[in-house]
Amino acid sequence: MPVRWVEDLFARLSAILGGAMSNVYASADPELVKAEWAEALAGFSAEEVKRGLAGCRTRKFAPNLGEFLHLCRPALDPEFAWIEAEKGLRSFTDGTPFDWSHPAVYWAARGMAYDIRTGSFERMRKRWEAALREQFGAGYWASPPDPSAKRLAQQAQGNELAPSRREHVADQLRSLRERMTGYPSKADEEAALRSAEEAALQDPRT
Repeated sequence: MPVRWVEDLFARLSAILGGAMSNVYASADPELVKAEWAEALAGFSAEEVKRGLAGCRTRKFAPNLGEFLHLCRPALDPEFAWIEAEKGLRSFTDGTPFDWSHPAVYWAARGMAYDIRTGSFERMRKRWEAALREQFGAGYWASPPDPSAKRLAQQAQGNELAPSRREHVADQLRSLRERMTGYPSKADEEAALRSAEEAALQDPRT
């Protein structure tokens, strides 16, 4: 993040928190503080920074750098991210949309889907923290897929009978028709009626 953006961010924070913001770094070199914030916020989206600013509006005290990063990206807290992953995976299974706080949480959850569904945060904490670090460190994240598309595809597949199933149903219908009418199909019945009609017309006794 360019330093001038950090300066704009600090101006926003000062407008929200007043003198409390300057008090946090009263004894620090202002230029060094800006450089640290710029480096730490590299890779954070505008939406995440807006989330951090929104979180400051309800705080009584100004955040330091680490606190602000967590306000911007709550999933940096592994337990928070685990809870989000549990909810997100359930929504994905149900085929309903889910608002992931960050794509990295989805991809970490996808890689540990079985463990998240069957395990606990306490037991999986180390593996989960490692998965989150790896995903957040990727620097680029594809958007999570839309689970509603998967649901629609499953519904469409369910509505289409497999070829073997269609043949089985057709055989059952033919057998039922033959038991009821004596003919395996409507076409056979009509052909038999036409043949009988032609024979009757040719019979001199009729």
